[in-house]
Amino acid sequence: MAEVMTEKITLEDSLPLPGPTTTVLGPHVDIDGDVYIDGDVMLIGRISGSLRCKRFVLDREGELEGMLVADSAAIWGNVSADMYVPIIELHAGCSVEGAAYHEQFILDREALFEGKSRRYQNPQAMAPAT
Repeated sequence: MAEVMTEKITLEDSLPLPGPTTTVLGPHVDIDGDVYIDGDVMLIGRISGSLRCKRFVLDREGELEGMLVADSAAIWGNVSADMYVPIIELHAGCSVEGAAYHEQFILDREALFEGKSRRYQNPQAMAPAT
C-alpha cells in the first residue's frame, strides 16, 4: 500500500549532497543506452535505456525511459520505466508510467502514477541483467 505524503517536500530537499560520488547529468545530456554510475545521480536531461546508481533524483525537467535500479529514488520529472528501488518517492508534478518494485512507495497526492506497484524485500535483485 502506498503512503500518502502530508508534508511538502521541495526538490531542493531531495538533492544529493555535492561530493565526489555525485554526478549531475544536465539539461544538455541525452543518452541512449545503459548507464552505470557508482554514486548518486541527479538527472536534468534524458536517458533512454537502463540506469543503475545509488541515490537517484530526477529533476522536473528530467526524463527517464527504460529501467532504473537504485538504492533510493526521488522523482520530480517524467518516467516511463520499470523501477527496482527499495525507497521510491513520487513528488508533486511528476508523471510515472511503469512498474515499481519497492520496499517503500511514497506518493504525493499531486503525483501521477500509472502502472503497478509491488512490494518486495531487496527489489534490486529482481532487476533483469543489462
